[in-house]
Amino acid sequence: MKHFLPLLLTLALIAGGLTPVAAQQPTDPAASLLSRMPPAARVGQLFIVTFPGTDTAETSAIYDLIVNERIGGVLLSPDNGNILNEGNAPAQVATLTSQLQRLAWDAAQIPLPVSEGKTATSPYVPLFIAVRQGERTGLPTLPISGTTPLPSPMAVGATWNPAHAEAVGQIVGKELHALGINLFLGPMLDVVDTPRPGSAADLGTASFGGDPFWVGQMGKAYIRGIHTGSNGRVAVVPGHFPGLGAADRPLSEEVSTVQKSLEQLKQIELAPFLAATGSGEALEHPDGLLVAPIRYRGFLGNLYASTKPVTFDPQALQSLLALPEVAPWRETGGVAVADELGVRAIRRFYDPSEQKFNPLRVAQEAFLAGNDLLILSHFAAGDDWDSHIANVKATLAFFREKYASDPSFQARVDEAVLRILRLKLRLYGSPFTLGATQRDADAVADKVGHFGETVAPIARAAVTLLSPPTPDLLPDPPTPDERIVIFTDDRQVIPCAGCAPVPVLSPTALAETMVRLYGPQATGQISPQRVQSFTFSELLNMLNTPPPTPTPESTPAPQPVATALERAHWVIFAMLDAGDRASPSGAVRRFLSERADALRGKKVVVFAFGAPYYLDTTEIAKLSAYFGVYSPIPSSVEAAVRALFTEFPFTGASPVTVPGINYNLSVQTQPDPGQVIQVLIGSEGTGGTPEPPVIYQGDTLRLRTGVIVDRNGHPVPDGTLVEFIFTYPQEGLERTVQATTRGGVAEAMVTLDRTGQLQISVRAEPVPRAVRLEMDIRAGEPAVIIPITPTPSPEPPPTPSPAPSPTPEVTPTPEITAPVRPSDRARGSDLIQGILIALVAAAIGYGTLWKRGQSLSSAMRGSLRVFIGGLVGYLLFLVLVGIGQLRPLGDVGASVLTGAGAAVPLAIALLPRKRTP
Repeated sequence: MKHFLPLLLTLALIAGGLTPVAAQQPTDPAASLLSRMPPAARVGQLFIVTFPGTDTAETSAIYDLIVNERIGGVLLSPDNGNILNEGNAPAQVATLTSQLQRLAWDAAQIPLPVSEGKTATSPYVPLFIAVRQGERTGLPTLPISGTTPLPSPMAVGATWNPAHAEAVGQIVGKELHALGINLFLGPMLDVVDTPRPGSAADLGTASFGGDPFWVGQMGKAYIRGIHTGSNGRVAVVPGHFPGLGAADRPLSEEVSTVQKSLEQLKQIELAPFLAATGSGEALEHPDGLLVAPIRYRGFLGNLYASTKPVTFDPQALQSLLALPEVAPWRETGGVAVADELGVRAIRRFYDPSEQKFNPLRVAQEAFLAGNDLLILSHFAAGDDWDSHIANVKATLAFFREKYASDPSFQARVDEAVLRILRLKLRLYGSPFTLGATQRDADAVADKVGHFGETVAPIARAAVTLLSPPTPDLLPDPPTPDERIVIFTDDRQVIPCAGCAPVPVLSPTALAETMVRLYGPQATGQISPQRVQSFTFSELLNMLNTPPPTPTPESTPAPQPVATALERAHWVIFAMLDAGDRASPSGAVRRFLSERADALRGKKVVVFAFGAPYYLDTTEIAKLSAYFGVYSPIPSSVEAAVRALFTEFPFTGASPVTVPGINYNLSVQTQPDPGQVIQVLIGSEGTGGTPEPPVIYQGDTLRLRTGVIVDRNGHPVPDGTLVEFIFTYPQEGLERTVQATTRGGVAEAMVTLDRTGQLQISVRAEPVPRAVRLEMDIRAGEPAVIIPITPTPSPEPPPTPSPAPSPTPEVTPTPEITAPVRPSDRARGSDLIQGILIALVAAAIGYGTLWKRGQSLSSAMRGSLRVFIGGLVGYLLFLVLVGIGQLRPLGDVGASVLTGAGAAVPLAIALLPRKRTP
C-alpha cells in the first residue's frame, strides 16, 4: 500500500487544482513557486493597482485588495494621498511600504480555494511597490520630499556624459531601496526630435534629448546606475514604449495617432529602447518596458491602415516584442507592463462620449495583446474611488473565472506570472522573506536626501550658454554699485493630496543664492540692498495696468515693478517655460514684445530652468545672455548664479533643437568638418600607429580612425557612416570600404594584393576627404609606411568623459573602382612651386637675352621658350611620381626637374650663331 501513497497524493493534488512540484519538475525557483500557487494568487500577480490614502487597516480598500484579492503590487502617488509631502515624508513612505508588504505576508497565511470544497495556502510573494518618474516640467524626479533633488533628464542629457546619468541613477536606486520601493516606472526614453513648445504634448525636460543614440546612451547608464545603487533591489521599467516623442497630444486628453512605419520607428522612437534591451551588459537591461497606448498609421507598411493603441493591439505589440533586439531580452524574463489603463485617452478611445467604461474588456484586451503586468489606475468612468475599487475587484473575478474555464487563457496567465515571479526573485532572492521587505522608518532619514555634493557638479556641467555664441561676448559680472532686478516664474504645484500649493521655483531663490555666494559675507561683489525680486504675476500685472496719468492736483503713486526696471542695470528672468501670453508664464515673451524699450541700455539675462526652446530669434536677439539650465532644483539655481559670474567654463550643450538660435541637433551631431580624422593601423587597444607593424604584400591590414567628434566636441553617434578610400595611383584605381562608427571610431580592413604606391584616405561627411596614410608596397620586402602630417586645425571643445568605445563594427560594401585624375596624384604645393620656378627662369632668360643684344621681341620669344621648358620639366616630374620613382624627393624633385627643363632652351638661345654672308 505504501507504494501507492505517492500516486494517490499526486492524483489528489491534480484533482484539487494544484500541480505537484515533482510532477512538473521545475527548472527554476519561479516554476516551483508557481506550482504551489492557487489560481487566485496567480491571477492577482498580474495587477498593480492604485488606492487612496495611507490607511492599511482591515476596513481599508487596500487591505481588501491585498489580503482577499491577492493583487501583486501597488503604485504610490502623492496625488492619491499615498505620499504625504509634508513633515517627514521619507519616514512616512518607509512605514507605508513596510505595512503593505506585511499585509501580503499575512495574506499568505490564509488559505485560498483551489476547487470546490478544497483550499490551500499560497507561498508568500512580495508586492511590487512602484513610483513613477515626474513627467512634467517642475515636478521632481522622485515624488517624495526629503529625497535628494535631482537634475531633470534633460539636464543630464545636456552634459553629454553617460557617467553623470549613471551617477543620478545610483542616487535614485539607493533612495528608493531605502524607502522600500522596488519598482521605478522610468526613466522616460522618449526622443524629442521635434520640439513642440506651447503644445499640450510638449514633453519638456522629462526626456534626455532629441538624438536617439544619445537618449539610448543616457538611458542605459541611468538604468545601470539604478541597478548598482540599489544592489539589484529596484526594478527599472522605462517608458513610453514604443515612444511618445512624435505624439501630438498627451495621454491625459486623447490617444495620439502617429504616421510612421515600424522601420521608421526603429530609426528614432524605438532606438533608445532597442539600445537598452539589446545591450551586451546585463546591468543596462531594463526589467520591463512600460507600454503606452499610442496608435500608428502605416505601421506594417499599409499607409491607410491604423493600429489600435499598441497596448491593446496583439499584432502591433507582438511585432515590437519580436524585434531582434527585444526578443532575447523577452526570453530571459523581460516584462511588458501596460501603463495606466484608466487614463482619459483610453476611456475616450473605447467610448468617445466618456459615459461608459468597460473594465473587463480593457483589461482582457491589454493582457491578450501581450502585456504581462497591468496597471489599474483611474479605472472607472468617473474619478470616485468606490467605482475604481469595484472595477478592480470585478476585473480580478473575471480573470479568475477565465483562468478556470479557458485552457489557453490559463496558459497565458501562467506564462506572464512566471516572468513576474522571476523578476521578484531577482529583487529578493529565494526564498522570499518578510524581513527583506521591511524598513526602519527611524533610520531612513540618514539614507536619503544627502547626495547634494554628487548632484552639484552635474548641474554645473549641464549649464549651456545658448546666446551669445561665445563666452567672450558676455557682459562683465555685476558689481556692487549695479542694481539687479529678478523676475521668477511663480508657478505652483500641489505636492500631495490635501497639501498646500508650493512654488516650483521660489521667487527669492536666485537673489538669496546670489547674496550667499557673492554678497558681503562672501566675495562682496554685489550689494543685497541693490537686488530686488518680483514674480511673473507681478510683471504681468504691470503689463496689464496702463501707466497712470499725472494731474496738477495729484502725483501718481509709483509702481514698484516699473520703478525697479527704470533704475536697474541688470534684468534677469528665471523661466520654466513660455505659456500663453495672457498667463504669468508668458509674461517674458509679452514683455520683450511690448516693452523692449524699457530694457535699452540694460543687461538682460534669461535662465531657462525648463526646456530651452520657448523663445524665438527676435526675442533672443534682445538679450545680453541666454542660459539653458534645464532644472529648477537648488543645485541648478546655484549653477545659474555662478554662470552669471562666469565662475566656470560652459561645457553643456543643448540636447534638443533650439530654433531660436538656429541650433539644429541633427546638424550638431554630424562630424565636425573642421577636424582632422586620423587613420591608425591596428584595432582598438592594440596601440595602432605610430609604431608601424611589418607588413608585406598579401597581408591584411586593419585600420581604424581616431575618435571622430561632432560639432559639440563629443563622439559622433554610433552608426555614423565613414568611408575608407584606398587609391592605387599606378593603376588609376580606387577601392572604397564603408564602415560605421562605434564609440566615435570606425574600422576597416584591406588586403595588400598589389605592389606599388597605396594612398589611404578617409571621409566622413561633411568632413572633406584627405589622404592620411601612404604606403610603398614592394614584392618580397616590408612595406614602407609614410604617415601624412595633417595641417593643424582648431581643437574641438573638451569632452568631459566620452562614451565607452566597444569594438567597432565594419559594414563592407561592394568595391567601387574609378579612374584617378592626375590632379589627385600631385600636391598643390608641387604645382605652385613648379610654375614659380619656370616663371623665374623665364625672367632670367629674358634679361640675359636682352643684355646679349637681342631685340626685345627675340628676348620675349626666348623667355617664352624657357617658361615652356620649365613646364616640360615639371611634367617629367609628374611622370616619375606616377611610377613611384621620385616621391621620396618631394618638392626638391619638382624644383630640380623644373629648373633643368627651363635651362635647356636658355642654353640653346645663348649659343653663338653663325652669320650668313
